Amino acid sequence: THKGAIFTLGLLCAALGRLSPEHWTAKRLCAECAAMAAGVTKQDFAGVTPETAKTAGERIYLQYGISGIRGQAEAGFPAVLRTGLPVFQEGLRQGLSLNDAGCAALVHLLTAADDTNLIHRSDRQTQLEIQGQIAALLQNDPYPSREVLQRLDREFIEKNLSPGGSADLLALTYFLHFVTA
Repeated sequence: THKGAIFTLGLLCAALGRLSPEHWTAKRLCAECAAMAAGVTKQDFAGVTPETAKTAGERIYLQYGISGIRGQAEAGFPAVLRTGLPVFQEGLRQGLSLNDAGCAALVHLLTAADDTNLIHRSDRQTQLEIQGQIAALLQNDPYPSREVLQRLDREFIEKNLSPGGSADLLALTYFLHFVTA
């Protein structure tokens, strides 16, 4: 468990070590992560076949071409830069707590990237349906109430769904916020 978070936060820590603090902006750190992760998807999935696939990530890549956290890293974490961090920081500007801004960022991240853990716990169609439902919810209320979030949480628990990939991106969102503040 937590392979995506370990990979992501390890990559970010390496980027922090490679850059001097005056270059610690979210955009620059994510670009450094992308440079360090270049080619990781191709390298990690080279030679993987349906018969040799051992992990959920390998199977999802073969079946759908979704590269998960590797692809996010190679692209410089666009879901975090374009969605997670802006939603989180705007929530804080609106006076939300760290937790409530983070909860909003998490549900937005669910719509911004294909969550391979969610696909693994269900299937691609369910993941796409959830993205659509949450996108519709966020269109009317970009910062859902705790009651709405608790209802979503109960639904996910009842269906044994876990947006672990989105949670990994949320961890990166928090880390970038605090490191670049």
